[in-house]
Amino acid sequence: MSFDAPNRMLDVIYEAAALPDMWPAVLDDLAEMVGGVGTILLTTDPRNLRWTCSDSVRQLFLDFLEGRWHERNPRMERLVLNRHSGFVREIDMFGVDEMDSSPTFQEFLRPRGFGWAVGTVVQVPSEDMLAFSIERRFADGPVEDQHIPTLNALRPHLARAALMSARLRLGRAQGMAESLNRMGLPSAVLLGDGKVIATSPLFEKLGGQVISRAFGQIALADAGANALLSEAIQNLNSSEYQFGAKSIPVPSKGESAAVIVHLIPVRRSAHDIFGPAMSILVVTPLGSSQSLPDELLNGLFDLSPAEIRAANGLLQGKTINELAASMGLSRETIRTQVKAVLAKTGSARQSDLVSLLANVSIPRWHGPQ
Repeated sequence: MSFDAPNRMLDVIYEAAALPDMWPAVLDDLAEMVGGVGTILLTTDPRNLRWTCSDSVRQLFLDFLEGRWHERNPRMERLVLNRHSGFVREIDMFGVDEMDSSPTFQEFLRPRGFGWAVGTVVQVPSEDMLAFSIERRFADGPVEDQHIPTLNALRPHLARAALMSARLRLGRAQGMAESLNRMGLPSAVLLGDGKVIATSPLFEKLGGQVISRAFGQIALADAGANALLSEAIQNLNSSEYQFGAKSIPVPSKGESAAVIVHLIPVRRSAHDIFGPAMSILVVTPLGSSQSLPDELLNGLFDLSPAEIRAANGLLQGKTINELAASMGLSRETIRTQVKAVLAKTGSARQSDLVSLLANVSIPRWHGPQ
């Protein structure tokens, strides 16, 4: 890349704001600017770690995570505490003696040929902080002074792009909730801590089974169901535990009919680390159906058309062989589709999936015409 054309770099940065898969290209370009090997972009909280990076330093960072070095990372601690509104080199934050005696440098970075970096921290919504770390080989020495003004000129654009990515992701979640509402499904958008940030009109009319609490929180009237919901929300924020849609049956209570509450994670692309964990909470009545509308299965579980056909086939009692014959596909193809459906619905077995789908019906709630 020629850096005589700064507009080219800005174009790539703002493309990444809308297309997270473009971020590795941005990170590659940042490293190239200063003679680095690659760049790592990550959240600063090790308990809720999200990250992406240049392919050239992917194995380095995977080793870093495997050894749990991120839990005792002096470079990140010093960068966050420094709170400098620009890029900072390690040599400006650590004394030579400190680096020579630090396990992070001596036991991890230098044996792998690394040991110099320049980085910065930027603030994004929901109190997240993101860190950019441009990694350089130890043999090449510290990043030269003349590169810092160029990096600092790009820093506001990097921060702005991260903010735009977070807002676009929130917009996608709100759009999903609006689509579910048009299908007659009460829904709400939740942050990783369970705080409700958007609701559909139908959700606001729910009574009995879903209870509003202080500080924007919600709860389920049934204690057992509410415990399952709390656990699912906690798992949403975990960097070590991934789950698909969680479906929670809520028994009838007084005049309130039994319902199923679905907690659906708002999926990220491989390089989308921006904004907090989010989920869509959807409430459906109990019922019985031999097949479910495509829009319902797509809205609830993000199933593809092929996966929807496989799911409805199982709901109708068809076997893998029967589905393969009726669709003109191989058994291996159908098995692959069924495995995808199981993963997206959070079901362990086909019987669990059929039980789940059999209890979802076309909603009986209706808003004003």
